[in-house]
Amino acid sequence: MREIILDGGAWKSPHDIYDSFFTAVGAPSWHGRNFNALHDSIATGQINKIEIPYLVRIKNYASIAPGARCMAADFVGLIQDMHRSGILVNIAVDD
Repeated sequence: MREIILDGGAWKSPHDIYDSFFTAVGAPSWHGRNFNALHDSIATGQINKIEIPYLVRIKNYASIAPGARCMAADFVGLIQDMHRSGILVNIAVDD
């Protein structure tokens, strides 16, 4: 399975999380910055250059700045929920 590698150590705000993921999957500049849009672009497809199946791997998760921690945890939860519902995406977190 393809891995999408993200560096959580560089995340200081929620915008950094979106920027990191959108760059990694080749999202268009008009992509919405909310979880509904994120869910739709991953699950439905035909938006990002890289389509599922893939594993999102967040490196340096323990180094995420306080301003991005809540969003990072919510992002992990979103991907886990999608995986549990049968969408061909999963997530791994490396400290």
